Amino acid sequence: MIALAKPRWEPAVFHEACEKLPVREQRRLWDGLKPDDKKLLFEWKTFRAFARVSGLDIDPRSIEMCDPNAASPPFPDVRCRVSGQFEYFELGEVTEEDLARKARIAQKDLSVYGGATSQRRPLARICLKKCRKRYTTNGRPLHLILHFAVGRQVPNERSLPDDLSSLMGPIRRGPFACVWLYDGWDKRVLVRHRITPLLEARS
Repeated sequence: MIALAKPRWEPAVFHEACEKLPVREQRRLWDGLKPDDKKLLFEWKTFRAFARVSGLDIDPRSIEMCDPNAASPPFPDVRCRVSGQFEYFELGEVTEEDLARKARIAQKDLSVYGGATSQRRPLARICLKKCRKRYTTNGRPLHLILHFAVGRQVPNERSLPDDLSSLMGPIRRGPFACVWLYDGWDKRVLVRHRITPLLEARS
């Protein structure tokens, strides 16, 4: 079994230290983070929130961010214990590229932004990207969490099952045992879909 390697920068340690500081000091520390560390912290917070509402028996003390460069193929984003056994989770953010660009500009300027968004196109883009990859999981189950976060997007829940069904072929050929759609703003699981392997589905 390949040992798990954690990233050198620990988001949990940073978060615990920041919680005790005034908001202005928290903002200063956040602004001083490297882009990769900001991404890591965002993913850690997203997964912690997801774990609380997922319905899975996740031990929050066991949540570990993986170093993708520690193995080839890379580790997924997160490892934790589910009902006492290690499982892995890969995160993917569902957002229109134009909206993400506006969000980055607004964050710098502390301004308001908005605009119309498409749901199916960015969902398909990130899902297919993740399904084409391979991961080191030591034989343990791997989940894919596709989450809506940037720009306070409000997913059209009625169309989500159909949107996901249109991607079932690539998903079944991919490495995931379960795919989740998660609303990162309202902290809600929108869809949970256990994957039937392609050969089993045809039998």
